[in-house]
Amino acid sequence: MIFCKSKKKNVPLTKILRVIALMLKDFFYFPRSERRGIVVLVAVLMIVLLLVLLKGKREATDGKVATEAAVADSPAPAPTGMPAELFSFNPNKADSATLRALGLTERVASNIVKYRRAGGSFRKADDLARIYGMDSATFQRLRPYILIPHEPNERAAVGHKGYHQPRNDSLTPAPPRKESPYKAYMENKLPEGSVVDVNTADTALLMRIPGIGPYFAQRIVGYRNRLGGFHSVEQIYEIENLPENLGDWLCVGDEPCRKIHVNRASLKELRDHPYIGYYRARAIVDLRKSDGRVRNLRQLSFLDVFSEEDVKRLEPYLDFD
Repeated sequence: MIFCKSKKKNVPLTKILRVIALMLKDFFYFPRSERRGIVVLVAVLMIVLLLVLLKGKREATDGKVATEAAVADSPAPAPTGMPAELFSFNPNKADSATLRALGLTERVASNIVKYRRAGGSFRKADDLARIYGMDSATFQRLRPYILIPHEPNERAAVGHKGYHQPRNDSLTPAPPRKESPYKAYMENKLPEGSVVDVNTADTALLMRIPGIGPYFAQRIVGYRNRLGGFHSVEQIYEIENLPENLGDWLCVGDEPCRKIHVNRASLKELRDHPYIGYYRARAIVDLRKSDGRVRNLRQLSFLDVFSEEDVKRLEPYLDFD
């Protein structure tokens, strides 16, 4: 056994170590609640540290991507291995290699070729400045060397107003002038003072009236069929947008209008007439069911859906037999 020397007495080393261990145990002892708090605090610190590390890594990655994108988007530098040589060129025919030899970037040369493939052409030197990517300094350097020849027209010479005039030494006779389609169209029109029966005329005859074409002719015939015929010329103006003087070219013959058998017609037949419609047709059918039959226009005038004007307009078109 090892002993430590002391003025009073000798104390064993093991006892001293035991006392120190007890002191350390008392110093580092924490209650259970405090231990949980320490564990939570350590966990929070680790999470914060992890987030800081991830943020730093993400910023480094984003910086690298932004740098690569900036490098990719930057315009391609002019070729260093082939010095720019200035010489006359036609931008309508120069290929990509020729344009690059003039000192243009690959991007601008490609845009010029794409513009021509899309059907574009350069009519004057200043048109080249509109190419996307062409800077002002490069264009001003190339402008004196742009050559766009004007191909002469062998068949015609351009007059002072821009019209193509035939050459004096041309032996080819001028082709005969074609008659204007409008002139032939107007010659087919009816002469002034002509009158057409609106109830018997077909679309071909109606189109011969000045101001009437296929569209209005079809509308007149269609409305006449729905109506059952016109009993007066004024009814033609119930069609919208017709010429105001159309009535001067029309008349109504002796042919009677087609009438509707009120007591036998179906709801659809009554409804399709322009002067009746669905609600009046429904009222007529209900009146037939309640009274057995409709005897005259006076019965219809008692219905709320028929006004005096409606009854007057319908008189030529209703049959109560």
